[in-house]
Amino acid sequence: MEIRQLVYFVAVAEKGTITEAAKSLHISQPPVSVQLKLLEEELGCVLFDRNTRHMELTEAGQKFYQRASAILEQFDSARREMRDIESGVAGTLRIGVVSSLCGGMFLDWMKEFRKDHPRIHFEIQEGNTYQMIEKTRMHQVEMAFVRTPFSASDLKRVPILKEDLYVVGKEEFFQKQADEPEQSIALKELTGIPMILYRRWEPLITEAFRKQELTPEIFCQCEDARTVISMAEKAMGIGIVPQSIFRDNRELCGYPIREREFRSEIFAVYGKQTYVSSATRGFLDYVEKQVKQLLIH
Repeated sequence: MEIRQLVYFVAVAEKGTITEAAKSLHISQPPVSVQLKLLEEELGCVLFDRNTRHMELTEAGQKFYQRASAILEQFDSARREMRDIESGVAGTLRIGVVSSLCGGMFLDWMKEFRKDHPRIHFEIQEGNTYQMIEKTRMHQVEMAFVRTPFSASDLKRVPILKEDLYVVGKEEFFQKQADEPEQSIALKELTGIPMILYRRWEPLITEAFRKQELTPEIFCQCEDARTVISMAEKAMGIGIVPQSIFRDNRELCGYPIREREFRSEIFAVYGKQTYVSSATRGFLDYVEKQVKQLLIH
């Protein structure tokens, strides 16, 4: 088995046809066809269903695609590692970020880091925590910034920051707080108000209500904290989001939840056995220093 066979296989799997794969690789079609046939013979199984207009992966092909992608990423990582050793500088940071971080403090970290490292470039992939963890496992990103709760014993976890969850909404939903200004809000004060929840936090929130023998009025669940903010801005209900995604919003009122279990922790995660470039490690060190300074002040 050769690296080029894996490259050809992955290209066909992603492009859907040998013609398009060959174009993307800047080679002619025959070498791609020949190497795919040799690969299938060596593996002893059929990787593609060739009876359709596009070449669809068989069940074996889907499994092998995951393995081949990981092998190619490790091969690329090894090349980057050698370049790092030779030059001391890596040019591109491939980082995953949960969407609730992308519009706030993460952009500040990027901006300030690049001032000191103008030759650094970023490749950012966004999604929820589970998606970012999976991309880290598949070596599609070197490191990801994610939020609790999550389980990933196979990854190295670096704690970054704990922050309060805030109840946010239009002023009309917080009349009591407007009349009697307080620094926080209790769960019992949220009963009877339509709530917009980030789906991953729904079990935590409903359990907290249940412990107090309360029932939340959940109007909508969604997959993105930014959607929660957008719906709250339309006065569709109140949302529960991390403090950092709310901090610069001038359209909504916001109050930390009084019950202390409502906190979100940000972690950086990366593979325990995966090479992490010097630039990525440098960025992580920079983020940790920035957060420490923030906590001191």
